[in-house]
Amino acid sequence: MEFKHPNRSFVAFVVIFILVIVIGLLTINKPDLKYQRTTDETLVHLILNEDEMYPEDLVGIIEMEEPGYAIIDLRSPYEFIKGHIRGAVNIPTNSLLDKENLKEFKRYASDSIAVILYGQTQLEANGPWMILKQMGFDNFKVLLGGYHYFSTGPLDFYDMPEVPEYLVEEPACDYYGIMEELGNVTNEETEAADQPQVVMPVRKKKESVVEGGC
Repeated sequence: MEFKHPNRSFVAFVVIFILVIVIGLLTINKPDLKYQRTTDETLVHLILNEDEMYPEDLVGIIEMEEPGYAIIDLRSPYEFIKGHIRGAVNIPTNSLLDKENLKEFKRYASDSIAVILYGQTQLEANGPWMILKQMGFDNFKVLLGGYHYFSTGPLDFYDMPEVPEYLVEEPACDYYGIMEELGNVTNEETEAADQPQVVMPVRKKKESVVEGGC
């Protein structure tokens, strides 16, 4: 079935409206935050898609253990324990702007470490990214599609969808499954899963890149 995009102007309006609400909720008790960019300036960066991280790129970063990256899971501790991307640190959205976290973010920036944010959906990370961007942090990126997109969908690694589909369509690639496959997962439930086979380069066996519960 052919995929049809919704009216993009309407989608953009809804996204911006949601972001304004999220930003207000995150900053309501933190009037001392200092911003280096206006909301309008930051929205330009959002529209230009300058700070996106594609799921397939993140798979490569994790599998090759590339230095210079940090992954932050913005979901609740409960959701994090149930399952998360390997190597991710859990910093729930409501504590993202705590002093100790901001101090760590400044260290990331000074060390030129790229920080990848993700929530259950992409929208859950867009708001926090926007606030940090306004504060002058240029090293933060958003995982397209969020954890849901990353961990579900048919396995089709070489057929990447267009960017808008990350927001409004089901995943075209099971990145969670790809990492399980590359990591030589022996979990019985994983072995029993009915996933289409994908031809991948032979890698040295290593531990699963997916951590947490089922």
